[in-house]
Amino acid sequence: MYLRTPKRYTAKGKRRYLLNLRWLWLYILFPIVLIPLLLIWNAREAVSQRLGDWASRNIRIQLNPPTPTPTVPAADLRVRYISYMQAGNVNNAIAALWSLGDLAPNDVQLFATLTRIIALRGDPDDKARHAEVLRAATAALNADPESAEGWIMSGLAYNNSGKPQLALPYLLRARDLEPRNPMLLAVLADTYDDLDRPEEAARYAEEAIELAKTNNPIDVTALAYAYVVQGNVLSRSSGAEAIRAYEEAWRVAQSDPSAPRGYIAQWIAGYYLNRADSDKAISILQEAFNRDKDDPINPYLLGRIYLNRGDPNQARTYLERCRDIDPKQIKCLRWLGTVLYRAQNYQRAAEVALQAIDYGSQDPAAYLVAGLSLSLLNRCSEALPLLREGARLDANGALASQFQDGLRQCGGNLPAAPPIATQPSGS
Repeated sequence: MYLRTPKRYTAKGKRRYLLNLRWLWLYILFPIVLIPLLLIWNAREAVSQRLGDWASRNIRIQLNPPTPTPTVPAADLRVRYISYMQAGNVNNAIAALWSLGDLAPNDVQLFATLTRIIALRGDPDDKARHAEVLRAATAALNADPESAEGWIMSGLAYNNSGKPQLALPYLLRARDLEPRNPMLLAVLADTYDDLDRPEEAARYAEEAIELAKTNNPIDVTALAYAYVVQGNVLSRSSGAEAIRAYEEAWRVAQSDPSAPRGYIAQWIAGYYLNRADSDKAISILQEAFNRDKDDPINPYLLGRIYLNRGDPNQARTYLERCRDIDPKQIKCLRWLGTVLYRAQNYQRAAEVALQAIDYGSQDPAAYLVAGLSLSLLNRCSEALPLLREGARLDANGALASQFQDGLRQCGGNLPAAPPIATQPSGS
């Protein structure tokens, strides 16, 4: 084997020169740029002064910085909350608690108080209220998952929105954490009652009452709530015992200005009306209205009672107050439309009843009032669809004869004749 001697390396192509004319422009430009920069740098103080003077004379910049929002101290918010509750301005008190929650997101008791206030007032069918209750309960649970309060409030929120089967797991978890909490036992009793398990409901309500009485200080809201649940359970068998439980709940709630009481007044008023004692019902509801001026249901019920008593002027006053508190409260709008219709104010009756329909009312009487009012205003093209839809919603036919009369007035008929009630009462 022979090793070949490598050939000597020789560069291919043209020879390279130290100075390449292709970059001549760069060699020329470099000193042209560098020299002025050096001169400016050496005279930088004088140049910066002249540039500053020129800019101040010729350049105008308008700066609009955001105005800082003042933060209300927590101590002031607590004072405001107490003041609002004592004055009956509960919506403002709730807003103060939400603001406090922003400052103290881990205060489980604060959010528990907020959940109780929102849950135990207002329209039980109001979905917006249900959502706010659940938001407050979720905040309580997130504030301290190891505290029973957050789990209790979550159970209260779900049961309050008509979902007792969802409430029960939260309450059982709370029982694992704090089995002798009176509010837990009261909510458990209410949940079992809604699940149609009255024996367990009665037992837990009794335990809640006995435990709340022995606590120091007494949890007034829990005790009053337990009496209401006990009244609900007793109403299955004895109205007299039920009303005694409700009255005891009312007496207990009156001992604390911050305790919700509107929901208690609504239960008591219903029983007084069943006993044809409208004076007591009015007295209880009026006191509840004075303690919570922002709850639309109290003036709504007062308006209904005065209407049944044959006092349309007082009825209209309270129903209009209900609408002023909550312009989207469909129950108030539906009955205010009825009052206006009976007063032969057909234009306003139609407007108010149509508002109730626009906000989602499925009450056939709202369609009846709107349709009859429009037909009497010779606006049959608008009245006929409302009367037909109302007749469809009138599943038991209680208002069938009135719907038929309105349709005939506009030259229409019901598509099918449902059973006709002898005493229609929708308008």
